[in-house]
Amino acid sequence: MSWQVRALVGTVLLWAVFHQALGFASSSPPQSATVHLRGSELRHVVHGSFHTREAGKTRAVFAPPLLGVVGLVALVGAATAAAAKVSRRVTSRIEWYRKVKRVGGTTAVFDVTIPKPLGLKIENFTQKGKEGAAGISLIQPNGNADKVNRKVCVDDVPGSGMWVLEGDKIVAVNGVDCEDGNIDKIVELIVGSEDEVSLTLSRNTRLGPIKVVMLPEGFMTTVRRGARLSSAAEAAAGRELKYGCIDGWCGTCWHRERTTDGIFKPCCDQLTGDWDNVMPLVLTPKPEKAGDSTLLNPRGA
Repeated sequence: MSWQVRALVGTVLLWAVFHQALGFASSSPPQSATVHLRGSELRHVVHGSFHTREAGKTRAVFAPPLLGVVGLVALVGAATAAAAKVSRRVTSRIEWYRKVKRVGGTTAVFDVTIPKPLGLKIENFTQKGKEGAAGISLIQPNGNADKVNRKVCVDDVPGSGMWVLEGDKIVAVNGVDCEDGNIDKIVELIVGSEDEVSLTLSRNTRLGPIKVVMLPEGFMTTVRRGARLSSAAEAAAGRELKYGCIDGWCGTCWHRERTTDGIFKPCCDQLTGDWDNVMPLVLTPKPEKAGDSTLLNPRGA
């Protein structure tokens, strides 16, 4: 069941509970009902009265319609918690992979639609001294491409598509083939578009850079393969960071990754070919007790 359907069902149930509560307020006092308590444990739903047991005896106790109100409050709290859980839904690894088409073992091809102006710098990528395909070399902060990235990578808006990464090659513009790397042709197609542009991009998922997102600040940066994760953490903090250990055993700097729930350690981890950069690497500080590895789950394995 999709999150939209669950949210709709929750709304309908919540409306029904409120409707029933209004019925309590307007109707005559209900008939007695029986409920058995063991300590503070409620065994059956009651309306007007309930029974308790003391020393093997049963006695009736009046319970006004307020009990229905208490139940209503509990149900409203549960519905609110369920709605909050739905709102915090995270795109799964499979859902990320379904956003692209795989070509070979390391290339992903996908479409991204961006309002004009795009906020991108496009240039030719050289291959062994020769000009190759044209691609994205820079994403302008606060530009429209950056806003698309924030919607997809940081906010994880349900139903959002793919995003742009430095190093992506331009395969087509509005469905017109541009694999020959002719920048003049690409610019002409972009300028000729009305309000938005559809870019077909290809990405090397194992050798290309990685988009790192640091939460809760929502800071985004692009990090090359082989770089230490501490470089992304320092870019997010805006200062040099010092760590109490160099091998990550203490747990005080551990970060949880949003999609895989894996542990990453800024003090010592390197970003290698393990990460498929179809997904952004979204990290939240989750410090553990020193030396406590009970939640250890490296790389989401």
